[in-house]
Amino acid sequence: MADAVISDPSGLSAADQAALSEEFTPAELAELALTVAMAAGFSKAAIAWGPPPVIPVTEVPTPTPDGTVG
Repeated sequence: MADAVISDPSGLSAADQAALSEEFTPAELAELALTVAMAAGFSKAAIAWGPPPVIPVTEVPTPTPDGTVG
């Protein structure tokens, strides 16, 4: 179903629709289809936006049991 939702929703065969209807309620099918569509959309947006900028890393030394910082 995920491939059909992403590439060609009308390409889902009657047999596939029947199998999905046996396994899921209409509400579950709607949630599944929406989740797949949202994930595909966010994936395309993330690719379009590119990777995040490099974030500087700050290292904070951990104190030892005696209170000194190594």
